[in-house]
Amino acid sequence: MAPEPDEELKDEKNPRPLDEDDIALLKTYGLGPYSTSIKKVEKEIKEMAKKVNDLCGIKESDTGLAAPSQWDLVSDKQMMQEEQPLQVARCTKIINPNTEDAKYVINVKQIAKFVVGLGEKVSPTDIEEGMRVGYVSSLESSKHS
Repeated sequence: MAPEPDEELKDEKNPRPLDEDDIALLKTYGLGPYSTSIKKVEKEIKEMAKKVNDLCGIKESDTGLAAPSQWDLVSDKQMMQEEQPLQVARCTKIINPNTEDAKYVINVKQIAKFVVGLGEKVSPTDIEEGMRVGYVSSLESSKHS
């Protein structure tokens, strides 16, 4: 005989706690025949990926740098010794663009503005308004000793 409607409502309000068999049944719900082997392989893949990251020593980040295997540290050190260090400024305006006597207004840390020309290694097409540029600070060389 079916339970009366009052008893069904009473059971819905106070459900009985799950026993171990019910919990085991719920854990297998939605699992296919290959679930355990797939989980095992996924765990192995995660461990291998962790090993690879540990061996590389550096996590990938979008810095614009080449991979460490493509670095040429010797020539980089040589270049840094030959060149003067650059300061960073923002090019705010180009005066007489597309001409030989083009000048560039740079803003140094929102403190000072200078009108400068191009360096030896820079093409006029490389510079645009609003971009960050490097400049050689000539204040160091103009100091009296």
